[in-house]
Amino acid sequence: MGTGLMDVKSSMDLSATSVTWNELITVRVIAVTGQVTSLNVSFDVSCTSACSAPSNRPWTGTRTLGVGGQASGSVTYNSSVASGASDSFQTKYHMYVTTTGSIPTQPNVNWDSPVQAKIRCDAELATPGCVIPERRATLEYSLSDPNHGAAAAAYGFAQANLRDWAPLSRADGLNDANRARTCGPQSSDPFVLLPQYVPNDSCDEFPFAGSFEGGTDGALCADIVPLFQNGQWMIYEARTDKPVTFNEPCVRGHVALEANQSAGGKYGAFVKNQRILDTEKYNVNVIA
Repeated sequence: MGTGLMDVKSSMDLSATSVTWNELITVRVIAVTGQVTSLNVSFDVSCTSACSAPSNRPWTGTRTLGVGGQASGSVTYNSSVASGASDSFQTKYHMYVTTTGSIPTQPNVNWDSPVQAKIRCDAELATPGCVIPERRATLEYSLSDPNHGAAAAAYGFAQANLRDWAPLSRADGLNDANRARTCGPQSSDPFVLLPQYVPNDSCDEFPFAGSFEGGTDGALCADIVPLFQNGQWMIYEARTDKPVTFNEPCVRGHVALEANQSAGGKYGAFVKNQRILDTEKYNVNVIA
């Protein structure tokens, strides 16, 4: 009889603090040929595992669409993931298409969302939520941030001069042990404060103590002092007896405690808001 060509678009907005979300679906007829002048379209969705679609039709019944005509509407999903657990799944789509005056031979069309971008809902944090973990989140620090610019300068030096530290992997529960090996009493070369250069000095390590890449013995780290001079951050060697070789696997920055804590608070909010679970990877980016 002829053919009909349709364009199907969908977009969903996941919430890091909710296990219920909506998806907007639009179907538009962009071409017909022969005796086909319009298409009758119905649509429904579902999902796998612990996910369900309590409102699974973007529109009720069938819409008849000619060339340029479109139908649009929202569906709703909900995850019943158990407390303390996580669940990964795909969304599933079904479209039933006919044309008036014909006997349908294969009116059903089915497809799934990309397996490379599975949705993950979890209830491992205080508030359950959903993300697409394959779309790796980026933690961004700014050199111009008045609260933690010094920390950003130390991280930027490590990334630019030692090795490519992207991505890092969250190591939930290892913070204290890793920090003790890098900055504290478990290091074979304890960190020495330099209050004469950095008031309220503290040890700020990179990679972070809260990462699996962190926890290196501080004796192996580059000890540096970031100082803001003439409108820019300058990096100095902290010790004449321990020159920076640029082959170190880590950095210990002499950073004011307030800036250190501010940077740590930004990291804590980041892993919570982006739902970075234990062992999951994330990027760190330092900008001007």
